Amino acid sequence: MADSRIGRTPPHNDDAEKAVLSALISYQETYERISRIIQSGDFYHPMNQVLYQAISDMKIANIVSVDMVTLVDYLQKHDLLAKAGGVPYITQLSDMYSLSANVENYARIVKENSIRRTLIRISEATGTSAFDESEDPYSVLEDAERKLTEISINSHANVAEYYSANSEISNVINEILQKFEGEWENTNINTGFDLINKFTNGGFQRTDYIIIGARPSIGKSAFAVSLIRNMLQKNYKVAFFSLEMPANQIIMRLLATQSRIDLTKFFTGHLTSREVDSITTAAETLYQKEFYLIDESNMKLSDLISRARLLKREKDIDIIFIDYIGIIDAGLPRTTPRHEEIAFISKALKQLARELKVPVVVLCQLSRDTEELEPQLSSLRESGAIEQDADLVFLLHRRRSINDLSDEDQQKLIVLEDGSVIQSTRLIVAKNRNGMTGTIYVGYLLSATSFENIEQDKSRFIQPERRLKTK
Repeated sequence: MADSRIGRTPPHNDDAEKAVLSALISYQETYERISRIIQSGDFYHPMNQVLYQAISDMKIANIVSVDMVTLVDYLQKHDLLAKAGGVPYITQLSDMYSLSANVENYARIVKENSIRRTLIRISEATGTSAFDESEDPYSVLEDAERKLTEISINSHANVAEYYSANSEISNVINEILQKFEGEWENTNINTGFDLINKFTNGGFQRTDYIIIGARPSIGKSAFAVSLIRNMLQKNYKVAFFSLEMPANQIIMRLLATQSRIDLTKFFTGHLTSREVDSITTAAETLYQKEFYLIDESNMKLSDLISRARLLKREKDIDIIFIDYIGIIDAGLPRTTPRHEEIAFISKALKQLARELKVPVVVLCQLSRDTEELEPQLSSLRESGAIEQDADLVFLLHRRRSINDLSDEDQQKLIVLEDGSVIQSTRLIVAKNRNGMTGTIYVGYLLSATSFENIEQDKSRFIQPERRLKTK
């Protein structure tokens, strides 16, 4: 059974396969010991696959004990005897001498060769697709990564004990006791916002899928950059997929939030020497942090996932930000309805958070249907799947412009010593799978387009202006 594509016979071990089957016929307890290691598809020869599957079916049905006579009878009744090599081959297996004590070692040899053959098939299929210029290379890469992950998962022992909850129960009890005794080390991601940490029991959990929603120009990107600033200050390793803004603008925003310098001055260059020094100091600080910025418009979902896996594998990143979900290319047929595309993307990003064990924070546009009203979960644009998938949903709400404020509303603004202005903004915790929901007030520093901790004084909130709707 040589593979003509590579000119060599795929890896297998005839003796090990026969030894496993011989032990199954000779020792009744063998199946329970090796069924957690191998399956019928792990055998190289088709007749051995048929035999193992027949023995497995007999064991599961638990009708009779498996020996040469009962096995041949079963195969005859199911018209499988010829496919299993016939009576002479089964007699040969029955007459073989194999040590019961070594049967698990034989099974592992069979499994290892099966993995090698699968790796060869994947590499050949990947190579063929890579040569085909009509194939998208990132889709080919994603497909190869997915298949390799499946091999890794399937290579684990398939034993019921593996699924026992006992170890997880012990872990939870130990965590509770450590918290009770004041010895627990919080592994959640500290957001730098005191009340967000309170609502989330100490910060974002490492498998959270988090949505930040806002209408255009309300500040969802600015809020994400402010979170990134806080996390970098605490030496977390952060990855930011910026599908909307170019990298230089992201860096400018980070430097503005760090230095508290008016963002417009970064574009005009109208800076004082002191401000230049502040920006340079902020840049030197940022340069020492582990911040990974992926700046690609219209990024394919498969491409995003591949890069995220790479950054986790090589840099062990702590958190991922994505700006924003509405412009990710799902890679589905063009005829796919938009809500189905968004649902597909949302599910994939949630799975990515669990796979990599990092929070995945995704920005999302809100619908314009209730432009001046406080947003709700139903305001999430294009798909109810986002609401369903998310562990945490934050919705930002504030007045878009502070021009032409009444005297009463002017008094609600927070004016700092340097003359810069902070506007109170509602951060609505609309969904929290593991904690409280409610409203938090954060301050939007207009000049630096950053968000800051402020006192929780709801009287300072300026209601968004009502706009006349045109027909």
